[in-house]
Amino acid sequence: MSVFTNGRNVVIHFARQTCINTKPQSWQLLQHQLCTRTVTINKKSSLNRIQFGQYTTSHRLSADAITGQSARSVAMIGGPPFSKARQVRSITNSSVSIPDLPPQGLFNTPGSLKLRVKQILWAGLGIGTVVSAVGIAWIPSYREQITIYTAGIFRSVATFVTGCLCMADYKILHLRYVSVGYTSDTYKAERKVVHQRCADRLLRLCRLNTGIYCKAGQHVASLTYVVPPEYTNTLSVLQDRAPFKSMKEVEEVFQEEFGQRPLELFREFESVPMAAASLAQVHRAVTMDGRIAAVKVQYNNVSRLFKTDMWTMQTLSNIVGFIFPEFELGWVVEEFRDNLTAEFDFTIEARNGEATKERFKNRADFYVPEIYWDLSTKKILTMEFIDGVKVNDIEALQKLGVSPKWVRSTLLEVFAEMIFQHGVVHCDPHAGNILVAKDKYTGRAQFVLLDHGLYRTLDDTFRYNYCQLWRALILNDNELLVRAATTIGIPEQYVEFIPLIFIQRPASSTQKIGEGMTASQRQEVKSSMKNVTMADVFEFLEVLPRDMLLVFRTINLTRGIHQQLGGDNVERFHINAMFATKGVWSETREEEQVRRLRREKRRRDRLNGRWGWLASWWYGIEDDMDENSSAATRAYGKQLGLGPKNRWYLFGDTPTLYRSIRYIWDSFTMKWRLWAVEGLLRMWLWWAGKDVAEAMS
Repeated sequence: MSVFTNGRNVVIHFARQTCINTKPQSWQLLQHQLCTRTVTINKKSSLNRIQFGQYTTSHRLSADAITGQSARSVAMIGGPPFSKARQVRSITNSSVSIPDLPPQGLFNTPGSLKLRVKQILWAGLGIGTVVSAVGIAWIPSYREQITIYTAGIFRSVATFVTGCLCMADYKILHLRYVSVGYTSDTYKAERKVVHQRCADRLLRLCRLNTGIYCKAGQHVASLTYVVPPEYTNTLSVLQDRAPFKSMKEVEEVFQEEFGQRPLELFREFESVPMAAASLAQVHRAVTMDGRIAAVKVQYNNVSRLFKTDMWTMQTLSNIVGFIFPEFELGWVVEEFRDNLTAEFDFTIEARNGEATKERFKNRADFYVPEIYWDLSTKKILTMEFIDGVKVNDIEALQKLGVSPKWVRSTLLEVFAEMIFQHGVVHCDPHAGNILVAKDKYTGRAQFVLLDHGLYRTLDDTFRYNYCQLWRALILNDNELLVRAATTIGIPEQYVEFIPLIFIQRPASSTQKIGEGMTASQRQEVKSSMKNVTMADVFEFLEVLPRDMLLVFRTINLTRGIHQQLGGDNVERFHINAMFATKGVWSETREEEQVRRLRREKRRRDRLNGRWGWLASWWYGIEDDMDENSSAATRAYGKQLGLGPKNRWYLFGDTPTLYRSIRYIWDSFTMKWRLWAVEGLLRMWLWWAGKDVAEAMS
């Protein structure tokens, strides 16, 4: 063994298959180089057994610091290239002479020079890596990618931690009651506590991650027909207000979309948002020509984090399905992903709004804000500013001079017309997306619909049979109910749940509409549902058509607002029944297309008359419908059963005289069922001294 020192370090060269062990209080081992088998020992603390003098020609090293006795009491240091750690040989002499430092210097010896070169190379590599990372971070595109990756990792970790805590909570609860059973009141009470605890965790997660997670929380809050009330009540606060983003982020979006700052495009632009949602926030602005506008700006990274967030949610749902096989949540994530994809493109939202405005052009009390296309892109939507109040703010409605009764009936009529007649449904009608305002020209109340990002176009077959399903529920026609439900795609064994979901009574009930269930019927329903597990509920929801799920969502949201405004079930059933009857006999989407083609053909025929060339030249219209297209239109209309002129639009937007007559008859039958019978029901409840509002709610 040879020892060298430079006054600061002691370097000990030792033979192969030997390792050195030291007292912890005396020595601090910093590194051992495998190539030269060198150990460097720094003087970092008080070393009682070693004395260093100033470097002259020789130094003495106390042998008591390295002894065989002390080596047995501490952990040995070993590893490659040593096959096993071995105890150091005992040093018996009282001291070890340390030779003078070689003339060429300690670090110029062959082993030390090699060590020094390696240290320089490693240091250079480390410095180069740090400098490269800092340089990349200053490049905007790379800096943005680093930010997204970092945020994605953070969001995923937070999601998995929250999910694991919730799964552990439920698993512990199930294991505690596996021997007792899950029907006791104690278990149900503790399950409610666990529901609330996990709902609070999810709320914190949504507020932490914001963006898509807030949207997912809103989606869960709307699933009142399957999610426990602890979740829906807790997560419903996400529909009120989301946290604001800074003006700096808003300017970044404007630079990305327009290449200009907001104040370069608008005369005025308020830096503080007037409202914020899960995916965007809204600023009040004034255009260069003086129009007051509402500018909806999408959050900067929400679309970029979409894939990461969806992967996280899908993975977590797979883990939940593996641990709890009765909870299959994959279809919920898929449905959420499909619905959310279109909401990132604001031009789709703008086109949906304009199409809805066109479909409701005959209703003076319905309004959709005008879109300013020259100031709109995929991430920025500029529209007419509407000064209104929230649809469920009763106090504000009264100050505005608008009756809550008018608001709730208009709410039901608008969405019933969407579902039963148009077949194009706004699927996010929470209170924040609906305003009540005064018409700026007439001063009359208007129902203003916002946020047209999430729409679903219903298949004509589904729309027709959904109308028949509602007629069957109102008329208590079980045969028609089964036929309509199975045609939609609902398995027959689940048809019995439909009346409970829509009108809150069993299919076998003989009670009048709106009267509710008796105590015996409630007990019957409880006993029949006793053996229904959560797996059955999720299976039922999974086999439902996706159109039905979104219709459920829309109905639940509008029903909640209707109840907040003081509405009852009788009013809701009446409006839905009348529009369902109208939807059965009104024209389909294909028939509407034929009507438009025929109207176009008649216009072309007029242009081909004696003075048609003059009109064609004056209006700049060319006759591009050839004879083959005209013949195809006539044949298609005949196949659909339409008359040659298709002018029967007397009642209920029906395309033929026969369907007009059927609509009149069915409407009379439905009104008799709803008005006369329910009127007698109200009188009987009043005579019996019962609370009419409570009995019909």
